[in-house]
Amino acid sequence: MKSELSSHILSISKWLFVPLLLFSFKISAQDRTVRFIYSIDDKVPLSYLRVLSDDGKQAFFTDIKGKFEFPQAQTAEKTSFNISGYGINDTLISIQQVMSKDTLFLKAKEYELPEVIINSSHLSELKIGDSSAQEFEVDKPIESHDGLEGVYYRYTIRVKVPKRKSLVLDEIKFYVSKILEKQVEISLRILVPKAPQRIISGKRNSIDDFTDLLPSSKIVAVAKPGWQQIKFSEPVQVPSRASDLFIVFDLLEEQPKSKFAIVNQRTSKDIDIGFYDKGGAIGVFHSESFHPAIEVIFLK
Repeated sequence: MKSELSSHILSISKWLFVPLLLFSFKISAQDRTVRFIYSIDDKVPLSYLRVLSDDGKQAFFTDIKGKFEFPQAQTAEKTSFNISGYGINDTLISIQQVMSKDTLFLKAKEYELPEVIINSSHLSELKIGDSSAQEFEVDKPIESHDGLEGVYYRYTIRVKVPKRKSLVLDEIKFYVSKILEKQVEISLRILVPKAPQRIISGKRNSIDDFTDLLPSSKIVAVAKPGWQQIKFSEPVQVPSRASDLFIVFDLLEEQPKSKFAIVNQRTSKDIDIGFYDKGGAIGVFHSESFHPAIEVIFLK
């Protein structure tokens, strides 16, 4: 039989549990430092930028308000962050610079997207890749090319395009592996070299020499495995000088828990797995018989 004293202690313990729990949540929230990233020219928030530590083991993303959070107590004093994403040049910034201001101002890229007028009755399709061809499953997501464990990954795919006076990107399909464990949002970028250049396998090119083709960030939600389709609501003109188009998939998650992966095919010599690393180098690996399962449809 319980004593009156022990019952009183149990009663007090029940009431203490809730405020202690709330207090622990408060401490956890306070451990995360909040910062904002804005355009230095327009003073507007820069959304869906990837903020990656120089050791590749911490990844954060700005939201629609340009806000990101990171655990300051778990970040080493000598850490630097690489900031990349739509509309900016890749920027390397130290933890001291991040902590010195509540808002970081970055300079946006200066470029103009061409005005595109399409008469669909005169256009035909040009397809690279084949969504009806056989897929080959994978058992894990792509790994960082430097082989480090825990490094946050992104998929970079190079598509060779024929040089034409008029070529418009209309649709992209990609096949997500069955190892996907949870829904994930992806920031999609389409990049081409600013000036004509030959992309050589294994060569590291600077991301500063590339430009975005999309008029704004493209966010795609992937909820289940299989073929995913991306249709562009506005025409995406491919410059006539371009012979290589890079498609970059950045996962908008702080921990790579979704196990997002693109399966393989071997149907096209015009599709290769590429790289875009935290140092701002972009390029393509040496060609293999397998390539990411992707289909790109242009209008010509």
